[in-house]
Amino acid sequence: MATDYFTEIESHFAERRGTPFVLSAKDWHLMKRWYDDGIPLPIVIEAIDTVFENNETSGRKKVISSLSYCKHAVKELWDERKELAVGEEGMTPEVAPGEVLDALASELEASDEARLFAPRVRALKRTKSAPKIEAKLMELEHEMVESIVENLIDKETLRAEVVRSLGDISKLDEKTRARTEEANLRRAVRERFGLPRLTLFR
Repeated sequence: MATDYFTEIESHFAERRGTPFVLSAKDWHLMKRWYDDGIPLPIVIEAIDTVFENNETSGRKKVISSLSYCKHAVKELWDERKELAVGEEGMTPEVAPGEVLDALASELEASDEARLFAPRVRALKRTKSAPKIEAKLMELEHEMVESIVENLIDKETLRAEVVRSLGDISKLDEKTRARTEEANLRRAVRERFGLPRLTLFR
């Protein structure tokens, strides 16, 4: 789902900055270009981390105020990973998609909360396009986390903890605040239950 893609990038960027952050129209245009180009979410997240980590160790510590600072890092990392791909449609990241999907399914099978999603992950091996697999995995993760949260006895407590962990986000508009809270809730659920991020790029 495109909204999940944008939300995850937005919340991760804000988290790395350490302050609530509203992306500009230019940032949204850049994210849309990444999405349209089929750049997987984990590639963007990893590139953002690299930019912030390099900035922290450089000694200069400039203020990274826009996603544009990460544009070149995303392009370089994606170009590097694509060179490792094989097949006409760039089917594989580092390994064949079938192997990655089997590994993901096995991890889900080890979880009481997520094992029902394992067969659906394995079934994606029939899909012959890595971008389509990646998009479907994102949808499945969203559905899986929503299902787990709905069945939690302490779901309201968990939501409250997530909101508290974000600090003061009162300056964000309602829509941005809701997206940020939702992305961090998904992250919290993955961490609590030891669930993998559903992606070919691991």
